[in-house]
Amino acid sequence: MTMTRRRFFTRRLALSLTAVALAAVPSLLAAAAHGATVPAGATVSISKRVPARGTYAVVVTIAAPTANESVSVFVGAASDLNVAVLAQTPTSLAFELPLRHKRVTVRTVSSGAPAFFGVKLSRQLPPSIPRSQGNGSTGTTKYSGSSGATGSTGSAGATGSTGTTIVSRASAAYTHLVWSDEFNGPTGTAPSASNWTEDTYGGCGDGTLSTNTEDPANAALDGRGHLSITAEGGPAYDSAQLDSSGHFSFEYGRIEARIYVPAGSGLCSAFWLLGDSANPGSCWPQCGEIDVMEAISPFPNLVFATIHGPTTSSDNFQQWQSQVASASPVTFTGAFHTYGLIWRPGLLTWTFDGAAYATATPAQLPPGAQWVFAGHPFHVMLDLAVGGWPGTPAAGAPFPQTMSVDWVRLYN
Repeated sequence: MTMTRRRFFTRRLALSLTAVALAAVPSLLAAAAHGATVPAGATVSISKRVPARGTYAVVVTIAAPTANESVSVFVGAASDLNVAVLAQTPTSLAFELPLRHKRVTVRTVSSGAPAFFGVKLSRQLPPSIPRSQGNGSTGTTKYSGSSGATGSTGSAGATGSTGTTIVSRASAAYTHLVWSDEFNGPTGTAPSASNWTEDTYGGCGDGTLSTNTEDPANAALDGRGHLSITAEGGPAYDSAQLDSSGHFSFEYGRIEARIYVPAGSGLCSAFWLLGDSANPGSCWPQCGEIDVMEAISPFPNLVFATIHGPTTSSDNFQQWQSQVASASPVTFTGAFHTYGLIWRPGLLTWTFDGAAYATATPAQLPPGAQWVFAGHPFHVMLDLAVGGWPGTPAAGAPFPQTMSVDWVRLYN
């Protein structure tokens, strides 16, 4: 398998969105401390039934307003005050809190027009290893490809999947576990060669400082049921990128990974999918890319969801992007969270700890963009890079830094 493609992360934020979105991020996260005076304004409330007592991830998604607004969000006893909501931009906030009653009330108070919103809840259960798992179920088929994605250099794509490809039913609840890697094994063991190739290319766009290696110091099991992807060094850095191409791919279903995102400086953590190809030759962006989770250290309270494919509206082939912001006491960095994607024909849904926060459809793509997330499988990528999109680490920034992966699971 030719491993010559490189990750194309100069495209992380569409150029048309970068100046506005990144300038607004600090106010988006939580513009005022708790205890600040909440301004009078239009109030909207939703009461949601709670299936059982326990700790829940609660995602509140505020519909895009026609003009910039300040919105305070209350979820039970928790709140995030004076959140800046940009015109024409939906905003998602993730809460995590114990719910002790049969219903929870979510309320918004906005400075302008009423802030209409949706609420998704997901009960948080203790991490566990599934009782049954395997590489097959009803509707499962095999697929052989011959080329993978092509990076920004325009070089030949990597060989596509010749291993198992799981094709799920187009419309299903996707609750049956059909593939997983639980990363169990002795300390220092290399990740399963049946599931992963350790790439020696890749990065986080122009200015990436890290080089991916096959050294166990950069990718190995930690002996406690986790995969450790470790960036070390400075001013030159070594890290790792794991790639399931040639081992495992899938089309449709629900894929999730429980990941610890490190806090630090100049770090770029990611869990993403690249499209396989049934035809020889280069394939990126024609085969598509789905970024399930991207976290960059300058914005520790944001997680990005992005898709890339053929388009005339972006020089980095970014077709669509969304994000979820953490609301106290949620922290994305320095903690394990579950990041997921539900893939159905014509519909991609991103989840945080089981609660949906963003959806993409063909109708949302800009003019000149082609929906390529159908008709062929995708393989899985995991990596931690230094530099590039998040910039150069600050002087004296501590290294090594580790992104830990508890498990990756696919359901159909």
